[in-house]
Amino acid sequence: MNRPQAPWRARHRTPEAPARGHTVLTVDAVGVTIDGREILDDVSLDVVAGEVLALVGPNGAGKSTLLNAITGDVELSAGAVHLGGVPIGTWDPTELAMRRSVLLQQVDVSFPFTVGEVVEMGRSPWAGTPAELDDDLVVQGAMRLSDVSDLADRAYTSLSGGERGRAAFARVLAQAAPLMLLDEPTAAMDIRHQELVLRLARDYAATGSAVVVVVHALDVAAAYADRVALLSRGRLRDVGTPEQVLTAEQLSDVYQYEIEVIRHPRTGGLLVLPVRATRKDGDAR
Repeated sequence: MNRPQAPWRARHRTPEAPARGHTVLTVDAVGVTIDGREILDDVSLDVVAGEVLALVGPNGAGKSTLLNAITGDVELSAGAVHLGGVPIGTWDPTELAMRRSVLLQQVDVSFPFTVGEVVEMGRSPWAGTPAELDDDLVVQGAMRLSDVSDLADRAYTSLSGGERGRAAFARVLAQAAPLMLLDEPTAAMDIRHQELVLRLARDYAATGSAVVVVVHALDVAAAYADRVALLSRGRLRDVGTPEQVLTAEQLSDVYQYEIEVIRHPRTGGLLVLPVRATRKDGDAR
């Protein structure tokens, strides 16, 4: 049954599709202090429609904290985050969910929801709007793309880590927000599904949306990101194209380990490798 739209329009503001190249979110001189410890200091960054932005850096560099600042889920000690040109805290929860989807490292589901039900949760911001007419089609498409259609009737809690990751990704895909935020989305996945999810994230950006993804694997950032933001000790060390940021000298300094960056002999893509001692004949295995 169709619902009247006029009352809903008075309560919530629907997002407009951003123009490719348009800044959808700005991080302006952001600082975060937790329990007296400075986690982020003076970080400024733009998130642009049509691009994948990868956040990289060593453990403890502040990647996940920066993502939480972008989502509005951590209190800032300095600076501001603007989404759609206004402070992120001014959006009500439904309006915020219409504008940005979030996939955390850990997605805890306490009740035995099926995978299909979990993916359907991604459509909840659009309830009562014309967009809900497409719910079934969007959910089925997201499950098919994420390779979880055959898991639709399984309890989410019964899945392996990688299966849970794909189901959770299908949920944010179904949410269809113009900004997608992903924190280590492929951590528990096998190689095939890692590549599947990252290709989907890149395809999502290609539609004109923006994607921010936290990754540890530098070669993944080189392969899939349009821009890379390199964090070190809570500060933004560098931001630019993978070729500009992922240099052997800079990475070796930030990670405090010798790293080499070479071109793949066939594809020409960047390969980021730790420098390892060569085993000699007779070395203990």
